[in-house]
Amino acid sequence: MKRTLLSILCVFVTLCGIAQTNLKFCVEAGKDGNCKSKSSDFTISSAGGTITFMLKNERGLGTTKVVYKIFRLGEDGSENFNNTIEQDVQQNWNYAWEEAVFYDPGTYKVMVYDQSDHGDLICMGILKIFTQ
Repeated sequence: MKRTLLSILCVFVTLCGIAQTNLKFCVEAGKDGNCKSKSSDFTISSAGGTITFMLKNERGLGTTKVVYKIFRLGEDGSENFNNTIEQDVQQNWNYAWEEAVFYDPGTYKVMVYDQSDHGDLICMGILKIFTQ
């Protein structure tokens, strides 16, 4: 019984490690896939500001299209839809980035979905936008 549980645990940990895609926020993406000025807090001008979404998976993104769904979070925790951005990618790419323009201060939740199959959630992240 212990051996079976240990085997199941090893398979689960391995699968989680393979499927791990990370979302980072930065000012700019470097040509080598590095996120320049990585943060979760950004200050923009009153005219708006561009934030770069960086997706990374060392084993490849495993999809041909990703969809970023952006929600503004209310003070009560409610999610208010803000925007959708679609991006074509290659399955073997280790990273991809997309730029998004924000105009209003607040806390935002970005959910990234795989649109190749069933629209499965790949990863998500939270960022805060402040104005000058």
